Amino acid sequence: MLLLPASSAAQAGVTVSGIVEDQSRAAIPGAQVSLVQGENARTTSTDEHGRFMFTGVGPGKYKLGAAAHSFQPQELEIGIGAQSLESLKLRLKISAQATQVTVSADSLDDSADAESNADSVKFDDDLFRQLPVPARDVLPLITKFVSPAALGTEGLSIVTDGIEGNQLDVPASAIRKVNINRNPYSAEFRRPGKGRVEVTTQRGRRKFHGSLAVFARNSVFDARNAFAQSTPDLDRRMVVATLGGPLGGKRSLFFLTGEHLTNNESEIVNAITPAGPFRAIVPSPQRRDRFLARIDLRQMGIHYVSASYGITDDDRRNRNVGDFNLPEQGIRERSRQHRLLLTERAILSANLINDLRFAFKSEDAISGNPAPGPTIVVADAFTGGPSPTFSHDGRKSFDALDSVSYVRGRQTFRFGVQSRVRLNHAIDASNFNGTFQFASLQNFAAATPFVYQANQGRPDARFSVYDASGFVQDDIRVSPQLSLACGLRYDWQSSIDKRKNLAPRFGFAFAPGKHKTVLRSGIGIFYEDLPTAATLRSLLIDGVRTREVVISNPSFPDPFQGGQVILTPPSVIRVAPDIRSPYIVQTSLGVERELSSRTWLSLEYSFLRGLHLFRSRNVNAPEPETGLRPAAGFLNINQVESGASLRSHALGVTFRGRAGKHLRGIAQYTLSRSFNDTSGAFSLPADNFNLRAEWGRADFNQTHRFNFAGTLELPRGLRLASVLSLASGAPFNITTGFDDNHDTVANDRPPGVTRNTELRPGTVDLDVRLTKTFKLAPPFLGGQPPAKRESHNLEFSVDAFNAINHTNFAHIVGTNPRADRTTGLTGDSLRLRVFVVKTGPNPPRRREATKTLSHF
Repeated sequence: MLLLPASSAAQAGVTVSGIVEDQSRAAIPGAQVSLVQGENARTTSTDEHGRFMFTGVGPGKYKLGAAAHSFQPQELEIGIGAQSLESLKLRLKISAQATQVTVSADSLDDSADAESNADSVKFDDDLFRQLPVPARDVLPLITKFVSPAALGTEGLSIVTDGIEGNQLDVPASAIRKVNINRNPYSAEFRRPGKGRVEVTTQRGRRKFHGSLAVFARNSVFDARNAFAQSTPDLDRRMVVATLGGPLGGKRSLFFLTGEHLTNNESEIVNAITPAGPFRAIVPSPQRRDRFLARIDLRQMGIHYVSASYGITDDDRRNRNVGDFNLPEQGIRERSRQHRLLLTERAILSANLINDLRFAFKSEDAISGNPAPGPTIVVADAFTGGPSPTFSHDGRKSFDALDSVSYVRGRQTFRFGVQSRVRLNHAIDASNFNGTFQFASLQNFAAATPFVYQANQGRPDARFSVYDASGFVQDDIRVSPQLSLACGLRYDWQSSIDKRKNLAPRFGFAFAPGKHKTVLRSGIGIFYEDLPTAATLRSLLIDGVRTREVVISNPSFPDPFQGGQVILTPPSVIRVAPDIRSPYIVQTSLGVERELSSRTWLSLEYSFLRGLHLFRSRNVNAPEPETGLRPAAGFLNINQVESGASLRSHALGVTFRGRAGKHLRGIAQYTLSRSFNDTSGAFSLPADNFNLRAEWGRADFNQTHRFNFAGTLELPRGLRLASVLSLASGAPFNITTGFDDNHDTVANDRPPGVTRNTELRPGTVDLDVRLTKTFKLAPPFLGGQPPAKRESHNLEFSVDAFNAINHTNFAHIVGTNPRADRTTGLTGDSLRLRVFVVKTGPNPPRRREATKTLSHF
């Protein structure tokens, strides 16, 4: 089919297209748009996204007009030459105001506007549909273009239809557009722009519209995996359907979408047991269903109401198998999620708009089963026995958000409040049959574990977390060349007593000349919340409800010496009483240049300083001088504290737009350097009495990162799309593999060695898609004139993931089993055996390496 000739010739003339918006940048669906030249007139209506299009337009001068109910009609003159005018933006004011319209022939409606920064990354539904995305999971693609340093403790912030969360809980087919780093210093949002993704879902259209897509992938086309003796089995099928249109009239619209995934894939075990190397391919099937329904109601053009409901069912088997984890470690994970969102927009007056949102989310997840026996962990060799995981989590959250926009002259004033209630019920009976940990295979053969850990008690906890926030934002257009954005935000969380969380934000944009070049700068403070998992662990492992039994150097296989009960002090997890909210101070300076219509190049330097970041510390570790623990009634007291910090410098170059007529895409290069002294809220240091040694390269530090996503239109209805990611290696730790300081954690490093001193190899990943599009004219539309016909397409695509077959290593074991227990080194060098775990889907070969490190 790819060799078939194109079915139709290109139309004469050029294309004139754009969008009609109100003052708050919300699309105006159903607006009447006219294009007039002399006595010849063409008319069309904007779709549910406010977009319009005229094709086959000849050169000359035209009058472009737009009209909508409750808005004042607008008309302006445009000149059309040999180039298409695309992405025109007409911003209409409500009829009670003075006439004003803003028109731009590029993707940015106003280059000096706070929300028009060229280093923002934008995806729309067409681009998502055209790019190669495994199993329609667009989140890994999105995260390629965010800044790891801006993610903080909580990870990526995903704002879906105005409601913030940390999951992309809608189907990819329901996404209309995605914005990354839009207005990075806005006080409306809690997180900085490069750590925030804004997702807008689809709405119905004034005419019935639908799609059906079938995706299939099979291992018969795959190369052999680097860590498997044969090609792992893979049989993936996915069906996606959408339907939208009017619902009982032009003022009511609906949109439905659903997807079903059958994913029969495999995990690869690459371990070393006492009998020698152990390699296996273990099936790990997955079934997932997603559905979303949305209804939009419009009343008299000044009142909008929408309601959406989504559900996700996910069932996975043999989870936690792979790498060092043997097949018996497999567990089943089941989860179900419900999501309900109600939105109301009211135009209260000629310059006042109110947005009100209510959201409800219910999540239920079950992982594993009660373990019939203990788990065996041999460091950097294998993990065997039954999995210790057995948990049941139930979460419900209620969100209410109200924001107001007031426009007066050159000033836009916004303010709003938000509240959230999170109800949690967790049952975590993990590790109730205990875990033996061995430092090496030799210790396992000798039956000498260095620690035994087990939980006992009633593993049930219920708790609530309350959040509240408020913001004010003032955007001022000082002149056509200069705009200022000033804001202030306050965040409060019930889990933290210290509540002085005022976060000022400021930014400006200056566009001298003809707005082809824009200078931008800004500074802001961004606070973070205490993770819910920290509260949960502190309630469960509190020594009363559940206690953790830890025995150093236990007997094996019976840690209690033939059935005699040994009373050992409990281990607990606590949240520090003086804990406070971490925050990030971000500042940046950048320059942007419009290269051509709808094509921008930006250069930006940014600096991030993180203070009071979360980390854990065993405050009851044995004293180095005496070997005694400060609190004799406890063994370990792992305390979550806010004492870590971060420094990050980054220089970024972003290209967004078109290169010629047929290539469009997004390219981003980042040169960065990030240092911190924490690997997360629950990460323990190697030495609890020497936290200075934890300062080093951040886990996410990659000096060079380049990402590209784009499409190339080819002749005969062909299209080539690709996603390319290049990155230098991330750091990893060098450890001894032993518990030298007797704190029951085998993460000790050789003397003089600090955190993250070594680098793993870089990564290269290229995904491509070749598509053939057929234009169809269904028989039941044959009687309509071409201008009235809807577009009907049939597409066939072929994808290649990791097309260059490059092995990407995700993890390196930095254990030095031969290091002297006193000096930490063998002679003047360190022999390091390296085991690697792939990230690319089809790496070509297995690799084992021995590296000599002599620079300590």
